Parts: sequence; C-alpha cells; structure tokens
Amino acid sequence: MSFALSAGVTGLQAHQKMLDIAGNNLANVNTTAFKASRITFSELLSETIKKASQPTSSVGGTNPQQMGSGVGISGITPNMAQGNIVNTGNPLDMALEGEGYFVLSDGEKNIYTRAGTFAVDANSNLIDPALGYIVQRIGSVGESDGFQTAGNSNITVPYDVAMTAQSTSLVTLAGNLSANAALTTPQTNVLRSNIAYTIGGTAATADTLIADLDQYTGTLTAGVITFSGYKPDGTVLGSSPTTDLTMPVTATTTLGDVLDWLNTSEGTPTASEVQTVTLDGAADPDGGHFHLTYGGETTAAINWDATAAQIKTALELLSTVDADDITVSASMDNATTFTFANTLGDVDLITMDSTALTDGGVTITNSIAETTKGFLAQGLLGDGAVASLSAGKLVITDAESGYSQSDLAMAWSGDGTLDIPAYFEMPTVGGEEVKNVNIAIYDSLGGEHVFSGAFVRTDTNNTWDFILTAISGDIGNIDISAKNNRRISGVKFDETDGSYSGLDAIIDDTAQFKVTFAHSEEPQTIAMDLGTAGQFNGLTQFSGNSTAVAREQDGYQAGNLSTVSVNNEGTLIGAFSNGIKKNLATLQIALFQNTLGLESVGGGYFVPSANSGGAVATQAMIGGAGSLHGSSLEKSNADVATEFVNMIQAQNGFQANARTIRVANEILRELTSLIS
Repeated sequence: MSFALSAGVTGLQAHQKMLDIAGNNLANVNTTAFKASRITFSELLSETIKKASQPTSSVGGTNPQQMGSGVGISGITPNMAQGNIVNTGNPLDMALEGEGYFVLSDGEKNIYTRAGTFAVDANSNLIDPALGYIVQRIGSVGESDGFQTAGNSNITVPYDVAMTAQSTSLVTLAGNLSANAALTTPQTNVLRSNIAYTIGGTAATADTLIADLDQYTGTLTAGVITFSGYKPDGTVLGSSPTTDLTMPVTATTTLGDVLDWLNTSEGTPTASEVQTVTLDGAADPDGGHFHLTYGGETTAAINWDATAAQIKTALELLSTVDADDITVSASMDNATTFTFANTLGDVDLITMDSTALTDGGVTITNSIAETTKGFLAQGLLGDGAVASLSAGKLVITDAESGYSQSDLAMAWSGDGTLDIPAYFEMPTVGGEEVKNVNIAIYDSLGGEHVFSGAFVRTDTNNTWDFILTAISGDIGNIDISAKNNRRISGVKFDETDGSYSGLDAIIDDTAQFKVTFAHSEEPQTIAMDLGTAGQFNGLTQFSGNSTAVAREQDGYQAGNLSTVSVNNEGTLIGAFSNGIKKNLATLQIALFQNTLGLESVGGGYFVPSANSGGAVATQAMIGGAGSLHGSSLEKSNADVATEFVNMIQAQNGFQANARTIRVANEILRELTSLIS
C-alpha cells in the first residue's frame, strides 16, 4: 500500500509542475519574444520483487516482477519556435526571423535576447529601456564617419552629432550625345562677366567712371587692368601677334574706355605712319623745302612756307594714304601738325616747329606705336567681334558662329580695389550641336551651387568638349591659365559602335574642373565620370537626340540626424536633415549550437550554459542568423489553446493521483478498523 501512496504523491507533484508551466506560458502569452516551455515526465526507478529466470530444458523462463514508485519530471524545455512578427511603427523596434539573438551588454558581460524593444538614452546609446542594457555592434560600419568609436562595441545613435558637409568631388554623367543632330542655326559663342557693375545700385553704363563704381573702393589715380584668355582657335591670347594685354587706368577712365580697348585692333596698327622728315635745302623758314617719307613713299618737295592745304595735297598724292583719314592743321608760321583720324581715334603723328628748323627741330609723336591696345576685333574673337555692356555686365560676342574655344579673364592692380569678374560665363556656347546639363553641387562648407555645363561637338569627327558654362553662388575664381580648369577637351567616341573612347591622348586633358569658392584659398577639384572607355555605362554617341544628363554627385550639405531605421541585414541607417542617408552601425547577432541549452536569466534574456555552446558573433542574413525586421516585434509563441489542453491534462492527472491517495487511505482505514 505504501507504493500507492508514494506514487500518488509523485503524481501530484509532477502534475502540479505541469500546471505551473502551463500557467506561466499563459501568463506570458503577450510577452514580447517569449518562448513557451513544456514538461516531460518519466517513471521513477522500479523496485524489483523477483528477477527474471532463464528457460531450462524442463521449464520455461520467467519475467521479472517490478513495482513502480511513481512519476518524475524528466525535463522542462523551452520551445524555441519562431513567434509571429507584428508591425509596431516604432523604428527602433526590431524582430529577428531566424535562429539569431540580439547581443546586449549589462556592463560586465554580454547577454542575449529575442526581444528587440530598443530606445536611445541620454548618452545616445541604443539600449533596452527596461533594464538599460546597451545593444552591441559588429564590424566597423559608422567608424569612418565618426558615428561609432573604434574599439567600443556599444551602438551610438548620434542625434547630437552634426554630419559635416562634404564637398563635391565627382559628378557622374550619362546619356547620348547625338552623332547627327544639328541646331537649326549654329550658335555664336558669348562670354559674359559673372558680376554686374553698378553705380548707386543701378546698372553702370559706358559713361560710368571706374572710380565711381560700387565695385571700386579707394582713391583711383592709376591702375592697370590685365586681360588673358584664349582665341576661338584655342591659341593663347596675346601670343600671336605678341601683344601687351595691360590697359592703363586713370581717374577719368570709364567703362566705355574698357570697351574701346577691347574693341580696337591688336598689335601694331595697320595704318601707315610718317616714317621720316627730310630737310632739303637751306634750313630756313623763309626758303627751301622739305620731303615727307610716309609708308615707304616720299612726297615731292614741299616749300617751307606751304599752307596746311598744300601739305595735305602733297600727302594725298601718295598711294599709301587715304585722303579721308588725314587732316593737317596750322601753317609754317609757327608749327605744323599732321593729324590722322582713323579707327583708333585722333592721333598726333608729326609736329614740325618752324622756329627750330635750322636745328632740325622735328618731333615725331606716334601714340599708336607707343601703346599696343585692343585685341578683340582682330585678335581674340576675330574681325567683327563685339565687346559691349549689358545690365552692367561685360559681354563679348564671337565674330563668327560655330565651335569656339574663346575665354577671357581680367585682373586688377593699382590704387584701391576693383572687383573683377571671377570668370566669364558662357550663356551661349558656340557650336552646331550643344547639349546643356545642370546639377546642384556643394563646396567644402556645404554651400549649394548650381553647376551648369555644356557638351559641344567640335570640328573633329566623333569628338566633343565639355565646358563649365556657369556656376551659381559666390565664386572666388576659375583660373583659366590652364584651359582644362573649365574645359574638358577631346571627349572621343568610337566611330563604329558609338561607345565612349576616353579623352584624346594628343590633347592630354583630364576629366575635371577646378573652381575656387569665395570662402577658400584652394581650388576645389570636381572630377567628371564620363563612363568606362569601350563600354556603354556612361556617355554614348548614337544618332538621334542628345539626352546626356548629370546623373548624380557625391557632395552634400551639413545636417543632423532626423530618423533611424534598420534594414534586413541589421544595418542601422540614419536619415539626416540634408537628405543624406548614412549607415550608422551593424547590429551584432549571436548564434548558438544548442539554443535549447540557453539559461534564462529573466526579462527575456539568456546566457550560455554548459550545454548551449558559446555565442558565435555574426550579423543578420549570415550563417542562419535570419533576417531582421525593423519597426516590428516578435510575439510570444505560447499558444492559448495548447496551454488550455495542458491545463486540463494536468488537472485530470492531479485528480487521478489524488484519488489514488484517497483510495489507499480508505483501504488503510478499513484495515485499522479490523482490530477496533
């Protein structure tokens, strides 16, 4: 009878544990990432009443006789099956779909959980807000940008850290440049200063003194404007013919004088000059005569007392003289002056002083020869080119339409300070086919500038140039002493398949521009990605329309972290106020050889046990860790229906064992009543 009582007691204890486990599972039916447990029973050691005997030749064998002593708990194991994943809308909520565990630090050691209810604390750490444990990361993501600290695996969410601006260093271009399209009328190249000259806030005119410009400070007595640049054919301005490109400036110099300087002839003037004066006969104002050698020809003898009209008539007989260009004033009573009125203005050429003729007193004054001026009409832009003023801006228009490499720069030296154009924009690019592109780029301080460029088909087959036509904002300088600072020459295409062929090796250009912004002393180099030579991943040249565009660039403004999200690979992504997204960190995920062997330490956390194996650090989507879902949580895998059934079974088992004890007790009571 003692067996019945002890077996009943073990049954009560075992089913009480079963009920406890079912109750715990039901209590955690809504606990994030909770893993339900189950209990398994096994019988206790049986008492052998009689051992088995083996068969003999005369009798058969007998089985052992054993009496069980009840039931014991053989195991309580968690059910590590995946729970349902539900969306929460909180970007820092995370759920794992797979075998992995989040890794957090309690300050002393790493512990592990499936519950991804995370938040950011006052020190910008990503934590479990219930216990303060800090989420751990893996790899070096975020270190180069300063978001994470090398050697520290705690994840920082840098809401308090500003993202520094990044200057544009690369612009990617792609699309087609037409092999056959042409503008209805070829464009004429136009240069326009990037600043407008004003007086009192109103656009200056040709009559405005340089000293009166809003863009001039100081007291102007003397100064020099120096011009430089390139002619339409690409040769350096002033190199052929050799020309002095410096314009003297005084207090009375106007913008109109600058235009006159630009619009007059380059180099030695073409007008003939008086080269010699020959005294012939007695050096006597009252007798004798003289000769003028002019343009290689010599006049007939001119009397000393000739009138101005007579001297003019003698000069007009020379074939080198245009009568309309010559005036002669005064007479030999005192002094005679020969004056030429031509496209260069009135210039005194010769003065003969009659009172000093006996001493050979002849003064030759040739202001054209003394000053080389003007380089647009016959130099930079060809005959007929025009320099003008429009809304206070200097505008220079090529003489002829079509492909042109014209460019111009100005520099100032002298009294005070005169703002000169940082560069000359190209509102119209000369050529038969032109494709304009625009994109926003950024300087080193995050300032935004609109970069405007133009592809122009050159006079060489299958070859284009790419020109920086304008750039908005405060520009310090575009130094055109090197032409490729604003022009990429010789962009070539294969004549058979239209693929990009690289830059012309003869020109030896580089695919980049250099711009100095006003706040910086060093130029910013902006490379142009035109594609891979021989491939079609960038620019192409096919028949049809030109579709080339500036597709992207790598610069951005400064910004602050606005929102955070996480991708399936466990990378924390920050969206900043400047529109840039940056990878902040990669969450560390742990894998275990035997997850059933993990030891719960409460709060949904586990630590490794002797039978779980050590944690293997990895990241989501690698090695069975599973994918990570942001703005989601894993629900408990406890099933209410299953637990209700378990409760019924526990109740039935408990009642049955209680009945066993009761029956045994009643039998014992009957036994004791036999002697009463």
